[in-house]
Amino acid sequence: MQELDETFAAPDGRRSAQLAPLAEVLEQYDNPYSLVWYLRRPGGQLIRAMASGHLECSHETLDTLRQTPSVHQLRGLLVLAEVLKPREEQLAQFKRDVKVCLDEIKDPRERSVLARYARWHLMPLAHHRLERSGFSRFQREQLRRKLTAARQLLEYIHRRGRTLDTVTQAIVDRWLTANRQLQNYARPFLIWAANCHLAPENVAIATATKTVDRSIMTDADRIITALNLETDESLQILDRVAGCLVLQYGQMADRLVNLTIDQVLSHPEEPGVLGLQLGRDPLWLRPRLSALLHQLINERRPLAAPLRTRETPYLFPGLRPDRPMTSHTLQQRLTRLGIPTVSKARNGAWLAMVGAVHWKMLADLLGIADGTAHHWHKLNGGDRASYVASRLKAAQTPTEPE
Repeated sequence: MQELDETFAAPDGRRSAQLAPLAEVLEQYDNPYSLVWYLRRPGGQLIRAMASGHLECSHETLDTLRQTPSVHQLRGLLVLAEVLKPREEQLAQFKRDVKVCLDEIKDPRERSVLARYARWHLMPLAHHRLERSGFSRFQREQLRRKLTAARQLLEYIHRRGRTLDTVTQAIVDRWLTANRQLQNYARPFLIWAANCHLAPENVAIATATKTVDRSIMTDADRIITALNLETDESLQILDRVAGCLVLQYGQMADRLVNLTIDQVLSHPEEPGVLGLQLGRDPLWLRPRLSALLHQLINERRPLAAPLRTRETPYLFPGLRPDRPMTSHTLQQRLTRLGIPTVSKARNGAWLAMVGAVHWKMLADLLGIADGTAHHWHKLNGGDRASYVASRLKAAQTPTEPE
């Protein structure tokens, strides 16, 4: 294709040898018009700059650019084509966040304190979460906000003519009055600073009271929407399965996008019935939803057009076959289907389930904390004693009609 040859043209007029694997990946586009559209947009412009030698093809060079979707997509394509080595992207992006934040600080003492906070407190948290279950974009954003809140607090202390080791409770309280939304993000910094003897031990930030959204999607709206997803074949199979799992089983978007084919089970006694290993016990799905899940397994493809032929372990793959769809993308897709928010749909599903199934059984089936399941049980008007009473009652042999 002429457009492809022009995009990957090196200074000598031939295709860039370094980017040749990327050109081969892009040639797999099913629709040539989509390929031309991509090559004429920012992603194609970045490829031209790399092919011509004006932009070095490396992670470090891409990190210096504004992190737009085009940059992220091109980086993913370069990794997939094995032009660049794979890396833990969210961890690398957090390191970039730290560098950008430190570069904006003029005072050397403040920069030194924040550098120590990032290196010895925030970065170990990031590595710990990466080793446990993966370092997500949401977790990266939480750590970035903690770093930003610490920087803003230090700047305020500096403007008040004080340093961190001479700050008073009155100064911290005045800052909190104007920055109440940053209370829980700045608190870890002040605790860390006091433990490192960088701030007075008698200066503290209290824990902010969290308000949890308990608004629900009504049963009528939830059931009608779920029925529509199960029967409307004009909708994409990915959206239908994800929507049903949210509406019927109260699943979170973060958990859904990380589901893999290994978590799908086949019922040993009922042919055609599939289940999901979400918790300790398998969750067997209704026959209609089982059929949709089976269809999703056969039809799931990466979102990026040139990568549709690549195999992926995820039920809800993202642009690349080795990465899942982001939870934000999934929530946007579900909103277009008539689900106001994932949290409202989940709350409605949970309130309905705890009224029909004991909370401990739900926790084991859906893989959530016992405390969360019991909390919904109490909101539905139940208590812990009800389960014990029902078991004792079932164990007794009746001696007379009840």
